[in-house]
Amino acid sequence: MKTTPLPPPEPEAPRAWIAAAFVLLASVTVLSGLTLVLTWRLAAQTEALAELRERAASCPVREPTSSEPRIEVEAVPPPPSAPLGSGAYVAAGVDVAPLMRLRLERVRHGSPAGTVRFGAADVLSPRAVHVLSLWAPWCVACKEVLPDLRELFARRGASWGDAVRFLPVQVLDPTAPEDAIRIWGPLMPPSAVQLADRSLADSFIAALRDESRRLYQGTLPVTLAFDCNRRVRWARIGVPSPAELKELEEWLDTFRAELKDGDPRCRQVWCGNGRCENGEAGRCEEDCGTPAEAAAPSERPVTGPIEVAVAAPSDVAATPTGPAKTAPKPRECPSECPRCDAKGRCLTLWDGPPATVPIPASGCGDGKCDAGEDSSTCCRDCGCKPPLQCRRGQGEQDVCLPPRLWPD
Repeated sequence: MKTTPLPPPEPEAPRAWIAAAFVLLASVTVLSGLTLVLTWRLAAQTEALAELRERAASCPVREPTSSEPRIEVEAVPPPPSAPLGSGAYVAAGVDVAPLMRLRLERVRHGSPAGTVRFGAADVLSPRAVHVLSLWAPWCVACKEVLPDLRELFARRGASWGDAVRFLPVQVLDPTAPEDAIRIWGPLMPPSAVQLADRSLADSFIAALRDESRRLYQGTLPVTLAFDCNRRVRWARIGVPSPAELKELEEWLDTFRAELKDGDPRCRQVWCGNGRCENGEAGRCEEDCGTPAEAAAPSERPVTGPIEVAVAAPSDVAATPTGPAKTAPKPRECPSECPRCDAKGRCLTLWDGPPATVPIPASGCGDGKCDAGEDSSTCCRDCGCKPPLQCRRGQGEQDVCLPPRLWPD
């Protein structure tokens, strides 16, 4: 019997390809559908977010309580910012909003230390005007102006109350701020908060150095007065003269009166005035901060002052009664130094007048930039272009030199 041979089996490869093609087509179809759904959802969410922003911008201003005077306010653009220029008083005010976002180290007596946003309400209270002092432990001139500010606040503190506050900021120094405050804090006016910028980029100084502000020009100390809108309205680079300190006192009275009397300028609504008004939460970090600020920062305990490096004669307490104790022998003060502390460190004599420098016969040094004099021939009268300073150079001649970064 003859058998018929079976036909050869069909190859499996074409079937596998067809199956793979169907799977790929199904995957593309599913992904296309998901893309369309996600695109539709994204467009809906974008439209909803735009509607929320529009509603937030149109929110009415908070109505005053029965105890507050009813003053009509409206949102206005921030006032124009004016650079420091050559005068100490800046009528339009200098905008320092970028500073409000910076986080600085905080040192407070009897309280934990950590970091805090410079624009936080417990640093720059919206119910006060502030005197800001930029200083460093190595800055000799800072130890001249701080006692003057302390005397000013001691004399006017009772009338100013909490409406005028002092805020020191340690800059350009990597040392521990609690150690600096422990030693030099007694030179300063009382302050609830002391700050220090130890960032690698010196962020605080960099923001002040910006050409739009020019509030730091390479020299410490720097004294700034903030009005009710946290704008710098008075500034002095270097050690203020008695006349300039009197001017600062008068302007602080003006700023305090603007705040206390409800001046319209202190009631205007705009992002950057230091007051977190309705509708600004979440969109004005300068005034309202961020939700992350509610979290407790990493803190460490700090003790109060335990030693005073410099004291005026009136600050020396009487010798207490009791068993006599042998006081440690003070170290010898160098002959070229007018005053030292108990450890032999050379300090600036801030409680006495500076030594009188004889005026040359040529007229240079009479306080007037006369005809024929300029910064190269008589910088004592005509000054120097910042950041250069008029200092005694070689040959006992006054010349324009870069500022000293460290004391001699």
